[in-house]
Amino acid sequence: MKIRMMITISFLIHISIYAQEVKDNVSKAVQLNPVRFSKEMRGTFNQKKMSYLASHYETILYEKNKYENPMASIFVTEYRTLKNDPIRPVIFIFNGGPGSASLWLHMGVLGPKVVKVPSDATDDGSPPYDLIDNNSSPLDVADLVFIDPVGTGYSLAMGDHENKEFWGVKQDAESVSQFVRRWIQDNNRWNSPKYILGESYGGIRGPQMLNELRDGSLTNIEINGIILVSPATDLQHIRFTPGNNMPYLGYLPTFAATAYYHDKIKTTKSLEDFYEEAKDFSLHEFGPALLKGSRISEKEKDNIAERLSYYSGLSKQFILNSNLRVDASSFRKELLREEGFSVGRLDARYKGKDYVVAGQYPDTDISSEGFSAAYVSALHAWLAEIGVNIKRLYRSGDDELSKNWDWVSTQKGWPRYVNVAPHIGRAMRENVDFKVYIACGIYDLATPCYTSTNFIHDNGIDPSRVRFSEFEGGHMMYNHQPSFDKFLNEVRNFVSKNN
Repeated sequence: MKIRMMITISFLIHISIYAQEVKDNVSKAVQLNPVRFSKEMRGTFNQKKMSYLASHYETILYEKNKYENPMASIFVTEYRTLKNDPIRPVIFIFNGGPGSASLWLHMGVLGPKVVKVPSDATDDGSPPYDLIDNNSSPLDVADLVFIDPVGTGYSLAMGDHENKEFWGVKQDAESVSQFVRRWIQDNNRWNSPKYILGESYGGIRGPQMLNELRDGSLTNIEINGIILVSPATDLQHIRFTPGNNMPYLGYLPTFAATAYYHDKIKTTKSLEDFYEEAKDFSLHEFGPALLKGSRISEKEKDNIAERLSYYSGLSKQFILNSNLRVDASSFRKELLREEGFSVGRLDARYKGKDYVVAGQYPDTDISSEGFSAAYVSALHAWLAEIGVNIKRLYRSGDDELSKNWDWVSTQKGWPRYVNVAPHIGRAMRENVDFKVYIACGIYDLATPCYTSTNFIHDNGIDPSRVRFSEFEGGHMMYNHQPSFDKFLNEVRNFVSKNN
């Protein structure tokens, strides 16, 4: 009894000291005036008419327990109901890169206004672009907060700090998690169901944030669910490096879907059946053959090459010359070489001409060129409608950021592939209500669907608590209209039925 009382008293003293330290630091806080632009609007979402507040604003992040030292300015775009509901769900949303702002998910699928690019994988052309009401936005079931990490959008380091201090797996997740804590505190949303939605590299940031938010000492935060769009969660599955066979078996089904789309496959089977058959071959025959390395017999190697030619649309000789290991860039260049085209990386439905047909790799990603201008133009037009007036450049993407990213900050000791999938498994074990929804496009040659399938069935993740959905689109599958509709319906169901 005395021991229990002593522990209780010790804990209360600890809290008292912590609270006094916070109070003292807050009193020393630098008096800054973060900018905010807001406009009350009306819209119809899922056949529900509602008023909402659209805002683009700045939040100042401070050094830990040093409120006199600002370290970063984080800008977000936020959509919420006019009345602050303390138990209304909220979704924190970001794209990837690293180095990408949140405009892709914002203007492509989730926001109340979206830009429409051709659904059939043709170029977006020149402005003006169509900015339309998004009646399928999940704003009817949740508040939406689109986050631009430091170095993207208008977000940047402050004081004595530099942007590059935030450019790393752990550093980035820490700063975005700090913003999430601040948002919850500032808006009294501690009891709201909370969701994280990340695309591409956001599939690394999101799971890493699960870890950051849970390990918060006196302010640990549980997340109800995570939504991963075309995630790059385990880099071993998507990095083509010598000795790493995982990407080859993970990419093959997408090679098959792409070749089928471009009429390079001789089969009477449906796309779905052919795609599923390629998965089965990849797991049960191709993968084991790769693991044999130079131990594979010439007969088996020839047989595997024949099958790979059938599924990929590439010549058997090209596959043999590649030692059965065709990387994604080589595939993009080779598939339509005879017709003079290369196919896209983010969306392999796109095709374009390179400067010369010869060469091993394409000049550019024709799919990215096919829609980027429309997104950037639409975002600026929409922010202006909200009333945003900021003179500095909005960074939709930053090559300097991605080139200077700290990829090894999550582990000490021996170098290894970044893999944050175990954080998902841990979240499942420690929160019985935690669920996962993964969405991906079968024409995505950046983070193929089957690579996600492979990391789901490992890393301590319970597949029964994962909703996995494939779409007939690319990395941003929502550029394909049927996929746009299906994805939003599934996001709405995931959030509304998970509360």
